[in-house]
Amino acid sequence: MNPITDIKKFDSDNYYGGPLGVELTEDKTIFRTWSPVATGVYLRVYADGKGNNLIETLPMERHWTGCWQVEILRSLEGCFYTYVYEFEYSKYYEACDLYARSCGVNGKRSAIIDMKKATPYGFDLVPRPNIEHPCDAIIYECHIRDFSIDESGGVKLAYRGKFLGMAQDGLIENGVTVGLAHLKELGVTHVQLLPIYDFVSVDEEKPYNNEYNWGYDPKNYNCPEGSYSTDAENPVSRVKELKTLVMELHKNGIGVIMDVVYNHTYFTEKSDFQISVPYYYHRLKEDGSFSNGSGVGNEIASEHAMVRRYIVDSVLYWANEYKLDGFRFDLMAVLDCETINIIRDELLKLSPYVMMYGEGWSGGECAIPEGERCVKWNIGAFDRVGVFNDNFRDAIKGNTFDVYKRGYVGGNTDLTEIIKRGLAGSVKHSGVNGYDEAAWATEPHQTINYCEAHDNWTMWDKILISCGDYTEEEKKSAHKLSLALVLLAQGVPFLQLGQDFMRSKPKPLLDEPQAIHERYDENSYKSPDFTNSIKWQRKLEQYDVFKYCRELVRLRRDNPLFRLRTADEIREKLMFLPTDINSTIAYKLEDGSKCLVVAINPCKEPSGLTLPEGCFFVRLSPDAKSYNFPLSSSRVSIPPISAVVFEAYKERVVTRDELRSRHREEFMIKSEF
Repeated sequence: MNPITDIKKFDSDNYYGGPLGVELTEDKTIFRTWSPVATGVYLRVYADGKGNNLIETLPMERHWTGCWQVEILRSLEGCFYTYVYEFEYSKYYEACDLYARSCGVNGKRSAIIDMKKATPYGFDLVPRPNIEHPCDAIIYECHIRDFSIDESGGVKLAYRGKFLGMAQDGLIENGVTVGLAHLKELGVTHVQLLPIYDFVSVDEEKPYNNEYNWGYDPKNYNCPEGSYSTDAENPVSRVKELKTLVMELHKNGIGVIMDVVYNHTYFTEKSDFQISVPYYYHRLKEDGSFSNGSGVGNEIASEHAMVRRYIVDSVLYWANEYKLDGFRFDLMAVLDCETINIIRDELLKLSPYVMMYGEGWSGGECAIPEGERCVKWNIGAFDRVGVFNDNFRDAIKGNTFDVYKRGYVGGNTDLTEIIKRGLAGSVKHSGVNGYDEAAWATEPHQTINYCEAHDNWTMWDKILISCGDYTEEEKKSAHKLSLALVLLAQGVPFLQLGQDFMRSKPKPLLDEPQAIHERYDENSYKSPDFTNSIKWQRKLEQYDVFKYCRELVRLRRDNPLFRLRTADEIREKLMFLPTDINSTIAYKLEDGSKCLVVAINPCKEPSGLTLPEGCFFVRLSPDAKSYNFPLSSSRVSIPPISAVVFEAYKERVVTRDELRSRHREEFMIKSEF
């Protein structure tokens, strides 16, 4: 079959807005699929998710604009099915249902299940955790397998690396909290789960085969991944166990964000999308070949009416059925702005608290004009959605694609103004000189501030490689400084699992490598557990770093000044202060009730700072402590490679003796600034 030449006319003639997928009742089962170019569609019903157990093949009848339907007057709950598509030009092709809610092992057949029976008791009674504004969120990215596969997590063997492994609460190993209890202790508001839909690259029939993948290779978009279930052959288990995880996180006040990959499919010619409606779901170049904006073989044509409908339907299904609290869009710049804006509109109807953000770049050239795409620099066209701030990332840690290039925390003070821009939420601010290209955001909720995620080097590994002349303590200080920059910046902070205790991704090397960067894994998407798993004993080993990160989280959550809502508020309440040397950054945050000063020194020597008029105490020091007595002088020394937060007293000046006698009680000192 040749590609469709006039997409707009095709969409106008064939758009279908009715129900798709399986409709199951006690006495009937209805199947619906959309394929306006097929000359025939057949339903195949199987007894199992694999094997030679075909029960029957039934022809489907074409209805409406390309919808094919068959109604069976009995419940087929527990059975499996596929569709076979017939075209004038070719033989028959078999595919899964694009709208299937669960599937058999390895996603080769769609499953017919009663979703109510796949819902754990109490799931509907646990409310979603709510935040008033996206800038109130603190996001913590987690991979299901990484989280609990290592024995140090204390999870029983059957649950390790599974949905239920992450759902285990109250686990304490070696005197520190681990697992879900760790999330609560740290104080994050949301976890972002790397892909949890059904993906291709892990063989679900071999759960103990030690296979690994991040999951950015979609197969069945609306079905949970079977390798994360305790029983991949049972289509009910994967649904129920994922819902159990969501429920447990919600019980503990933690929202759940799903990492979605609507930019490409793992297969192209053999994908269920291509089989059902050839050359429609993927974008094509002018010569009819598949465009590759994802960098992995194809790109989804989100601007096509029924493709757009599918993506919107899929997101809303996950949001409603699993009570998810947000969505992170992989390679969001492959998608068109109108689709993203429609999703934003629909999610806001569901809840004003559902988050939405993504990567503002693609993996290659797309067959759609850049002005229509969700590219970071086009943020004005989809301004209610957040975008990862790669400018701030590279300024903190150093160039992502040059591992030996140092960032600001490694003493590269040429990046000072870009860091200041990031601290100000990447909006325009008169206190930042130059680097206007880094002022890409119009409002702070649009910037997802981070220096580490699942891909590229971890922050700690980058420091180990690029800062070879630093002592161990200086390297640790640089890592702590990176945490401070992310958590004290205006916008939305984002951390990777284990970043709070200096996560590393070592390679399982047999021979000593020649270069230090060869010891660590920069792209661990299919690397073994040795590299990717969280070793919870490291939290004990680096507890001082964890404690500092935890205090930064508390400081942010306790002080709305670190979570300003608008660009105008930032320009009004954030003022950069003069420092002794240009590489030191100091800024004041002030409203009618509170004044905070943040001082940041990336250098190996102490740096001096004169605080504004008033009486201050140390709100957070590099050793994660608060010193609740007045500073004896407005001249302070900022320790090497550190961030210090000062807070002003606002009521009356008290003496050190008074403060000692009243123990830890805090006094606010009245002052004008």
